[in-house]
Amino acid sequence: MKKTIITAIITTLAIAALCSVALAAARDTTIQAVLSPGITIRYNGEIQAMKDANGDAVHPILYNGTTYLPVRAVSNMLDLPVNWVNETRTVELGKSNQPKSLLDVTDAGKKTTSGNTSHWQKILNRDELPSKRDDFGNRASAHNEAIKTDYIFSWQQTKTVYNLDRKYSELSFTAYNLAEYPANIQIIDNMTKAVLWSYTLDPGASIYISDVNISRTTEIELAASLPDAPVSTGHHNNAVYICDPLVK
Repeated sequence: MKKTIITAIITTLAIAALCSVALAAARDTTIQAVLSPGITIRYNGEIQAMKDANGDAVHPILYNGTTYLPVRAVSNMLDLPVNWVNETRTVELGKSNQPKSLLDVTDAGKKTTSGNTSHWQKILNRDELPSKRDDFGNRASAHNEAIKTDYIFSWQQTKTVYNLDRKYSELSFTAYNLAEYPANIQIIDNMTKAVLWSYTLDPGASIYISDVNISRTTEIELAASLPDAPVSTGHHNNAVYICDPLVK
């Protein structure tokens, strides 16, 4: 196949190790390189069709005797998370060790529409969190932010979905149940529907969870219900709070 000569501004990374990498260049440089779709990439003996984040085909580049591979295509091939930090012009490979608010992740709070789904709401101001103490003396207002169930209709489930793009391995949070009935709270892999964590929280109680395993998870679903609430009681407002949800 005839190789195409291209002139491009290239910021690239040679894959040398499966770890977090941060490379900063003083400036971009215009070069002449060779786009080489004829080069075959094999991984564990299988030919790989490399693609970018949009699913479009990408190819190796030859420059000064070195073959350069697209970082995202290789990370997808190796099932290795990759992230681009625009502010510092940094490519990060592997799981991030710095906790990040779940409320700040991409596509945060995409509501599902299946079943009788009510709403979850963000609370980004501590002053809006309830100051009522639970049975152990803890208060939601001691936290910095939260998401809460706007209302739950009797025993039916309310849920919201967050897109993690497989960038994180652990989820931590503190859950409060301010309803008069036990609240069942679940963390679910929205793609496989596997339950990653489930707990029934007594009325007026809270629980801190430090290590829900969300590795290899693209989307997580937060779900809550009041399974013992009679239908006749109707809606239950502001029942469940998930405070300071962090991913890392």
